[in-house]
Amino acid sequence: MSRLDAWHLENVIFRLYKVIANCYVLCTQYIQKNVLEPETWMEKDREITCFFREPQRYEYGRATKIELSDRTFEELHRFIIERNDFALAMDFVQPKLYLNLLIKTMKKVEAQQEMKFGSLGFIVSLRDFRAEVYKWAAVYSARINSSIDKEMARRKTMTYALLCDEKNSEMILREEADHGAMDDKEGFDLAGFFVHDYCTGRINGIYQHLASLNDEKGAWYVSKMAAVVAIAWENHLLCETYSNTLRAVFEHFGIAEKIENYKPARLRRSSYKGNPPLARVQALKFFQSAGLL
Repeated sequence: MSRLDAWHLENVIFRLYKVIANCYVLCTQYIQKNVLEPETWMEKDREITCFFREPQRYEYGRATKIELSDRTFEELHRFIIERNDFALAMDFVQPKLYLNLLIKTMKKVEAQQEMKFGSLGFIVSLRDFRAEVYKWAAVYSARINSSIDKEMARRKTMTYALLCDEKNSEMILREEADHGAMDDKEGFDLAGFFVHDYCTGRINGIYQHLASLNDEKGAWYVSKMAAVVAIAWENHLLCETYSNTLRAVFEHFGIAEKIENYKPARLRRSSYKGNPPLARVQALKFFQSAGLL
């Protein structure tokens, strides 16, 4: 695969990102408002399925075509690793598609409505490809004494934004720092990280507490936010891993910190005087006073 082939293929995959992008709206309608539109779900499913199954042009108006498949993703992944193409890796993982949430929601809709989504397998393949690219990019950024979050934050203009129109890109991209600290839950669903039987009202309370800590930006506010996530994880309230949940929270609020610095064991570590960490004490007090445990 040449660099030109990789660029053409990136063009095709980014158009696939656009097709998938507004699925998040369907997810939030179903999860938060219990609104299900089967016809819209099936229409979106057909659109994604057709994109995968029908050969796509490399570029608009050109006759050269390619079929997306697991093999295509494997070749792209190998291309990135062999050439240490960090910029290309970030291109693929920087747009926020929330594929894990989409997959979980589609499975719930299938079970509830006795429907079958033809695109589900394709979306899983795309998610796995992005996950593998992300892992490589995280390791590579560590090798250059940085982190993938810091490198992403430095990119003011992203390739996806150049190739896709503004209306769609705004839905899943955060090009400026203030987009990461949204006041509402659009583009982010904390409930997607909690076990299904945990009260939505309680999750909203936790989200509002995190948002308040972020807005105030008081002393050790990042540690306090991490402690909230850690206690939720320790009490088996999360369906995702602690690292994945904390990473999503940091990304949402625009916090450019390494999640490795906020491991639960470190947050529990007492001072040399034997005093428990203040961040953890306050987080526990919040959960107990609000009746969240």
